[in-house]
Amino acid sequence: MAAAQPLTSSMCQRLQIPLPDIGPTARRADDAYRQIQTAMGVLVVQSKPLQIADYLLANGGNAPAGALEELLERSKSAWTVGERAGRPGLVRRVPEGVQLAADETIAKAGRAGVNLAKAWEELYGLTPDASAAYRLAIRAVEDAVVPIVAPADRGATLGKVIAQMESQGDWRLPMVREHSRALSGEVVVALMRLIWHGQHDRHGGQPSAPGNVSLEEAKVAVSAAVTLVNIFHEQLPARSTASPTVE
Repeated sequence: MAAAQPLTSSMCQRLQIPLPDIGPTARRADDAYRQIQTAMGVLVVQSKPLQIADYLLANGGNAPAGALEELLERSKSAWTVGERAGRPGLVRRVPEGVQLAADETIAKAGRAGVNLAKAWEELYGLTPDASAAYRLAIRAVEDAVVPIVAPADRGATLGKVIAQMESQGDWRLPMVREHSRALSGEVVVALMRLIWHGQHDRHGGQPSAPGNVSLEEAKVAVSAAVTLVNIFHEQLPARSTASPTVE
């Protein structure tokens, strides 16, 4: 019990669970047993069992990740055992291909990948923060785009990069055929503008603004950021005077 005591105490403090004192005051084995039973009784009826499991997963509580994942999958839970900030934890279940694409981009994209990982955690963790996820998604895109489009401008924002790419007008993706209403460079800029303009909680003092971004808006921003970070990390958008076949 002594080994479990610090972990239990820190977990209850973090999750604000009013746990009775289970300090090393028991003088006999049956007293210690009653303390454990009391503590278990408190934890079992808590309204936040997923947070308890998540804390134990992330903090070395010997939580059986495999058994927990099997239980979550069998019960068709929206949650699954994954990884957040380099530690095991519960994350919202997304289609496997989407998760793999995000993980691959996060792993290879340097600083942009770090911010993308943080955005993913804020969006799909147990306590999602849509505004934080959206803000980090924008930052990840800026980390990927600015070195390609405006390498000499360390203070460039996504809005400034969008304006620069539009004024230059010769950015392309390596597509041989393009549609006249979906030119590749315009599509890239449009996707960037979508998430830049959509961050309506970026500035204060705007009474007509709709307030904080929603989780649905943050999902759009983070998904778009995965695509943009990936293609700019691969240096697929480039300036070109060659004209593709436009149909």
